Amino acid sequence: MSESEKEALIAEQPENDHRSVSRRQFLKVSTAAVASAGAVTVGTATALDIRSTHAQDATPSPASGEGTMPGMGTDMRPAQFFNIHEAQTVDAIASRILPGTADDPGAHEAGVVFYIDGKLGGTNLGYSLKTYQQGPFPVVSEQPVSVTAASTRDIYEFVPVAEDQIARFGYQSVQTPQEVYRQGLGYVDAYAQSKFKKDFIDLSADQQDQILTDMAADKATGFDGPGAAAFFTTLRNDTIEGMFSDPMYGGNRDMVGWKLIGYPGAQRIYTPDDLQNKNFQREPQSMAQLMAKEGH
Repeated sequence: MSESEKEALIAEQPENDHRSVSRRQFLKVSTAAVASAGAVTVGTATALDIRSTHAQDATPSPASGEGTMPGMGTDMRPAQFFNIHEAQTVDAIASRILPGTADDPGAHEAGVVFYIDGKLGGTNLGYSLKTYQQGPFPVVSEQPVSVTAASTRDIYEFVPVAEDQIARFGYQSVQTPQEVYRQGLGYVDAYAQSKFKKDFIDLSADQQDQILTDMAADKATGFDGPGAAAFFTTLRNDTIEGMFSDPMYGGNRDMVGWKLIGYPGAQRIYTPDDLQNKNFQREPQSMAQLMAKEGH
């Protein structure tokens, strides 16, 4: 594109367009989940207290995953990324998104926090897919966006994109998933302190629901990157993944997520009679169980 064409393109954009987008503004609207944000419902069951004696005795450094994380009953596992307070906070948040009890398991009973910790602490640093990490990055524009403006990536650090098109761009953030969680969890506690003078894990179930509802509606203040709604969507999506993915990834303990929805898991084969039988059921099976049966 020639210099004259670039100047003409700049001239046709509104004064309040993407050229004025700062790094902070971009961080507030960009995370892995921006493209898939949607309506959510926060659970209303009683919050589960996961702060066991073992968890309180662990003393990891604020920026490391040393120590062990609490699970259901006596289940304790080494943390790969979270420190203990972060793990408690994530577990509490997941427990409000998918609440449960010992008789009706939810995110806590399924060990969702272990899934998220493993995802962030693994070699992919929290990325689920291969991801292009260099700009220009798209940002949702409140102004009409011309095809030319949305396609011109050699002029700006940020590219304006219409809201109904943002889902096409996948993960778009200058922050890694690790950075999103580490900073986002700090913002959650800061907002909880501003509202109730306590950290999130010390709030009642109703107060926790209020915090998460404010985040989902993007009304929670102090989230300078990631944004409140974007971080909530990340938490929600990761909670769902941890609840329903194969147990080999750390969550879905005892396949409680699969039992909840009637999913059979990893099955090698179904016979024609199985497929034609409307009442056919089979106990769920993990990949590990399947491989063990086959002697691998």
